[in-house]
Amino acid sequence: ARLTGRAGKFSVGALNIQTGDSPAAGAAATNFSVVRVKRDFLRRSTFGVIATRRSASLDAEGANTAFGLDANLAFFANLHINSYYALTRTPGVSGDDRSYRAQLDYAGDRYGLQVEHLAVGEHFRPEVGFLRREDFRRSFAQARFSPRPTAIKAIRKFGYEASFDYVTNGRRRLETREAQLTFRSEFQNGDRF
Repeated sequence: ARLTGRAGKFSVGALNIQTGDSPAAGAAATNFSVVRVKRDFLRRSTFGVIATRRSASLDAEGANTAFGLDANLAFFANLHINSYYALTRTPGVSGDDRSYRAQLDYAGDRYGLQVEHLAVGEHFRPEVGFLRREDFRRSFAQARFSPRPTAIKAIRKFGYEASFDYVTNGRRRLETREAQLTFRSEFQNGDRF
């Protein structure tokens, strides 16, 4: 069963799926439910809530549930702040079962800046959905300068970028560290070098 639609400034989505029992595949009958409500505010901003439930957890006896809050704030034409906070509940699994993200993105034509922090706890288990990586913290920063030279007719824009990506596990031990410097030229015909 699926329900989607709008009610004034609210967007609503609900989904319920019941699977059958398949002993040959090792799959028990399972119910999956998702409810999402999002509200528009200001001109281009939203905030929302989501809840998911899987009746038969993959990791434990009982149901797995997840709850989340998110906000997408758009200020002016180029400034965006995106964030979420989510937690999961699985019987018999306790500890760091939350995930959160905060990102600031300024995407102007001449200057750009992006700063992000993302955390996924060791026991964060959204069993309705997908999780690329478990138990990590990521901090990322990127700055960009993109002048449009008027003296060189063939060039639309130059791009100078610097970024730093720092990823640790839940115990704050370094897993990945990457620093990059990039230069690009964008030509009037859309080609890039």
